[in-house]
Amino acid sequence: MGVFAAVVVGVGVLLGACGQPVGENATGSRIGQGAQPQSAPESDPEVTWANQYCGAVVGLLETMAGMPRVDPTSPQSAATTASDMLGTLVGGLDRTLVNLNGLPASPAPGGDQAKRAAVDSYTGIRDRVQQAKQQLDSAGPGTRQGQEAISAAGNALDEIASADLLSGLAAAPRLQDASRRAPTCSSLTEEGSAPSLATPPPPTA
Repeated sequence: MGVFAAVVVGVGVLLGACGQPVGENATGSRIGQGAQPQSAPESDPEVTWANQYCGAVVGLLETMAGMPRVDPTSPQSAATTASDMLGTLVGGLDRTLVNLNGLPASPAPGGDQAKRAAVDSYTGIRDRVQQAKQQLDSAGPGTRQGQEAISAAGNALDEIASADLLSGLAAAPRLQDASRRAPTCSSLTEEGSAPSLATPPPPTA
């Protein structure tokens, strides 16, 4: 379980970098609790859309912050609690995908492409986590197959932890600008640099 626990702690580092309050993660370590999505001014459709996009990401971070503990006291308990943890993560990814797919058409160029890229990325991660859970559930506790499943799940968690979760907005300059005025987007970056919304603007002369 060492590699699995280390990856989840890495997720905690990402959450902490987002400026979120600290709680406990699935391994008992301290981890961010996640920021609640906040409403945006309805008079600005680009800010509203960016806020909804960021809200889907916030939901995933909250799921990761609240995942069940992994109990490593025995192979059986480790396998059972790791399976519960992966099931929770699959549910969080499903909700994120529902929220992303539920976004209206982008009011600015590039937004729909950003949404599709995010959906494709999270769908791939969701499928890998689900496959790891199924492999873990079918393997006996402490078996080689179970260890391989945990390693695969750790890779998926690491993929989330190292991803620039909002990078898609960089391809949509107007939405990128709107995200700076969207309260939920601001809550993700106000005290840290990850997940970043964009590269810094060029210096003025």
